[in-house]
Amino acid sequence: MNDVNLRPINMHWVEEGDPYLDCCVHGGIYFQIDSYVVCDGNETEWTISTAAFNFLRSIFYDHALLGEEPLIPHCGFNMWAVKGQPDALYIPNCDTKVNWSIRHRGDQVIHEFVDGTTIETSLTTWKRAVCKFADEVYEFYQTAWPKVITDEDDRKGFELFMSLWQERRARANHDASSIDN
Repeated sequence: MNDVNLRPINMHWVEEGDPYLDCCVHGGIYFQIDSYVVCDGNETEWTISTAAFNFLRSIFYDHALLGEEPLIPHCGFNMWAVKGQPDALYIPNCDTKVNWSIRHRGDQVIHEFVDGTTIETSLTTWKRAVCKFADEVYEFYQTAWPKVITDEDDRKGFELFMSLWQERRARANHDASSIDN
């Protein structure tokens, strides 16, 4: 089965900012499935905490190329609890992104990229790579914890983001065989 190499590169907080005020981990992402390189890690200004959050979701749910937030966003301006959004969470971002579709078929995860390349991985392989990536990003979060969020809406959004992250990560440990499409 295909090997997945997914890792954060050069994790950091917004430069010249207070890391306790920054709710997003920034950095690069190296992502390769077999010989297909999705991200080479050279761009180091992705919002990798949101990417980790989105990857965790992709363990359990399909991700459409169009009409959904990108898997790897360049930026996430805020995190807001908004009814009617997937997970009741809205994370607006700019047009710079890396995105592809992810579908589940049994114990297979099918990645279909914009250039038409389609690669299948086992759910176990995808889950293992995503959880390792998410755990590394989460550990980096702990270098500036707790976050200081004074705006009530921003605080609620961040708390929902972290709650969903932890729920997905725990579910990945216990229930990877139950996949919702």
